Amino acid sequence: MNHFAVSFHSDTLIECGVGNDLWKLVETTDHGYTRTAYELTPKGSKVLFAIDLKGGARLHEITLRGPYRFEITNITPGPDPTSRRVEFHWEIDWDKAPAELKVCLPKFELAGSLVGLFKLDGQEWRFVSYSKPESSGPQGNSPA
Repeated sequence: MNHFAVSFHSDTLIECGVGNDLWKLVETTDHGYTRTAYELTPKGSKVLFAIDLKGGARLHEITLRGPYRFEITNITPGPDPTSRRVEFHWEIDWDKAPAELKVCLPKFELAGSLVGLFKLDGQEWRFVSYSKPESSGPQGNSPA
């Protein structure tokens, strides 16, 4: 549970990341088809896990590495007696976040809520999967 994705619109994100050497535009050719996409640089890989950047200000998705702060908001029984659903809110720990993360990403966008499914394994609770809160009904415990 250390990689959380955020999606948002931004007019300046792509330019900022390229200018700060967090990602670069890469062109690849495979079977005669050319594709361009933004890829993390070694510097960007230290603070981010993955990116899916769209041209312009369209919906960008960035998967973060943390550090995070968590708040458990609810615990309910799971689909069987040895499981529990744990609703939680996460946010980037802005005070501990690397400077490279802060330079291009807005603090207020780096948060979210999820539901984790935990299962009792002997004496310990083990994380199984997580889902978005709106899909956490009786059938909503598939891996995210």
